[in-house]
Order: sequence, then C-alpha cells, then structure tokens
Amino acid sequence: MSAVKRIRVPNRLAAVVRKPGGKTIAEAVAGAEANLEAIRDDCVAAVDAILAAMVELSTVLKAMPTPEHLSQLYDLSDEMIGVAAIANLPAVGHAAFSVCELVDAFTESGAFNWDAVAVHLNGLKLLRAMGDQLDEAAREQVLDGLRAVVRRVGAVEG
Repeated sequence: MSAVKRIRVPNRLAAVVRKPGGKTIAEAVAGAEANLEAIRDDCVAAVDAILAAMVELSTVLKAMPTPEHLSQLYDLSDEMIGVAAIANLPAVGHAAFSVCELVDAFTESGAFNWDAVAVHLNGLKLLRAMGDQLDEAAREQVLDGLRAVVRRVGAVEG
C-alpha cells in the first residue's frame, strides 16, 4: 500500500490580506467621497439634462399617452433617481421616484391623467430650481404633495 502524500500550496490571497498596510475603512470611505465629489458637477448637469428630456417627452405624452411614452418617462425618472443621489439632490431623487410610482399607477389602472404628470414635472422643476433655498420642511411638503397625487390617482383610477 502506498502512502498519501499531501502537498500544501500556499494561499497567495491570504498572504496578501495578512500583510500590513493598505487602506483603512475610513480612508476608503474618504477616497470614495472624494471620487464622488469629482463627478458631482457632471451629475448635476445630467440631472438637468434628464429633466429637460422629461419635459420634452411630456409634450408628446400629453398629445399621445402611449405605453411606450409612459415607459420612456419611467426610464428617465429611474435614471434620475440614481444620478440625483450622486449629485446630492435627494429631494429631486424622491420626486423622480414618485414619477415612477405614478407611471406604475397608470399602468396598473390602464388610465392616464395628464394633470398628475404635469404636477410631478412642476414639482421636479421646483425642487431642482429652488434646491437649497427651500428648507427641509418645504421640500418635504412638495414631496408629500406628489405622494398624495400618486395615492389619489391609484385610488380613483385603480
């Protein structure tokens, strides 16, 4: 009978992890925040471009509220949610989320309400234009109004 010969292969990843040095969690977070700060202005510009595309789409949507146009509005709103977070515009992101909920309500009910879309677009424009000039309570009041519109559309037409 032959003996079993075991060969131990060193784990290179474990060796690297055990070596001193590298970044601490605080350093990694600070680096990530610095990287986000570097692209923040581009993200704010992207939010403005998305909002302009939403306003342009709204003119088509008002005349012809097709499922394709609603889907485009949803996609633009969804994109705005992520970009607004990086741009440090949380209220704009919440309003964009409300647009997504509104489109979902339209899709579920099979109905369309142009006024609800117009209110959301105006809310987005207000939150973007006024931004830091509005205090937290005023921003929350705008967002609460948008949420109420979504609830009403869902309740009346759903």
